[in-house]
Amino acid sequence: MPPKLTRWILFFGLWLAACNGNVPSPTAPIAVTLLPPSAIPTLVPTETPPISIETATEALTPTETATPAGPAPCVNDAEFVRDLTIPDGAQFLPGQAFTKKWEVRNSSTCDWGPDYRLVLVSGDSLGAASEQALYPALAGRPGTFEVTMTAPETPGAYTGRWQARDPDSNLFGAVVFVTIEVIPLPVTDTLTP
Repeated sequence: MPPKLTRWILFFGLWLAACNGNVPSPTAPIAVTLLPPSAIPTLVPTETPPISIETATEALTPTETATPAGPAPCVNDAEFVRDLTIPDGAQFLPGQAFTKKWEVRNSSTCDWGPDYRLVLVSGDSLGAASEQALYPALAGRPGTFEVTMTAPETPGAYTGRWQARDPDSNLFGAVVFVTIEVIPLPVTDTLTP
């Protein structure tokens, strides 16, 4: 028997079995009519479009999924608000100590912690260390820059410029400055008897 015919008979038998028991009983004779090979339908495969290498590669490429990003790194900034002490051009005697304070706003998204510094970026340190602790300030809140200084012994005008620095040594924000004038000590006349 040709293989195609065997498959059709097998298919037909399975189809009858799937009809929930509506199959003739095994005792009843089953009449099978064999058809000539020319009467058996032939199956023609349907054509599928060829797959290009690009299409096959796209199909095998895993889908990209967005990986959840961690919190965005904060951005440091400082905004000058006003001088709290020592107006520009204030006069001092040689060797006189003073404390300069600037009101600033922590306009960054980072909180200023103990690793933040205020550093001299140009001019005269006026006797202060060139690196000072930066008072902590929460992001978006007011803060204070403060440096204790000493007027030089030589009369003249002096300016120092300071800026905030983050824990990675990056300068940020407004540059604040102090400008003073050191005046000579007054001369006193001594009276002779």
